[in-house]
Amino acid sequence: MDFKRTPFLFIIFFIILTPQTLSSHEKFEACAPKSCGKGPNISYPFRVAHSHSPFCGLPTFDITCRHEYPVIKISEEDYIIREISYQTHSFLVAYAAFYDLKCPTPQMPCGLRTPDHIGFFFFYNCTSLPPKFSYPIHCSNTPKLHSFAAFHDGFVELMNFSVDSCQSSVEVPIDIPNQDDDFSGLLRKSYSDVLKMGFTLNWSAQNCSNCETSGGRCGFESNEFVCYCPDGPHLQTCKQGNFLGNKSCSGSCSNLSSVLLFLLINNLS
Repeated sequence: MDFKRTPFLFIIFFIILTPQTLSSHEKFEACAPKSCGKGPNISYPFRVAHSHSPFCGLPTFDITCRHEYPVIKISEEDYIIREISYQTHSFLVAYAAFYDLKCPTPQMPCGLRTPDHIGFFFFYNCTSLPPKFSYPIHCSNTPKLHSFAAFHDGFVELMNFSVDSCQSSVEVPIDIPNQDDDFSGLLRKSYSDVLKMGFTLNWSAQNCSNCETSGGRCGFESNEFVCYCPDGPHLQTCKQGNFLGNKSCSGSCSNLSSVLLFLLINNLS
């Protein structure tokens, strides 16, 4: 037996086995909720670029931090995420441009909406004066042309205002928290503050609550949902026995460790 080589083989054997444990623990830690500074905590199915590892969320749910706000790109448009409800799979968003500009003037209709949204209409370059209970847009006004915003185009017509006097109009979806209340509180806001109220969207992805309840953190790897736990990745929850191990190392590490174990036994015999 070569005692000089035995310690060396012991060291290599444990070095090979150690990364599997560290990798499992690191993936669990890597997928901890993150924050941009303002707004909600970000976790699966979302992932914060340059902060979360790629396996912590879905590719289409990438988030960047801008001025401490979480921003997601949808249909080539940037939206600030104001709130996230992981229980209902919904999130409240507002156009990022509404936060960047002092006088936002939406020009293109939003393609994202649900029946629950209320239409907030913008009327541009109107020859008639804005009706009552509307929001003048002073930065777009000229001595002869007026621009304003108002809730519901039908309401504008009820105020004896002809929308035909305007050159263009755009609808922006808005969520009103208490739709049973009157609009007096909204009328005390500026139109830019109304725009920042945003609207709610829903997502479709595997439910993460069971994994989180069991003490895990959800992720997505090799096109599969993964529940990362302190002891390693599992299929659904940390309490289930279907331990996945380290996929990236399971084959090569197992074969290499078997070879080293064989050499170790031969040296000890």
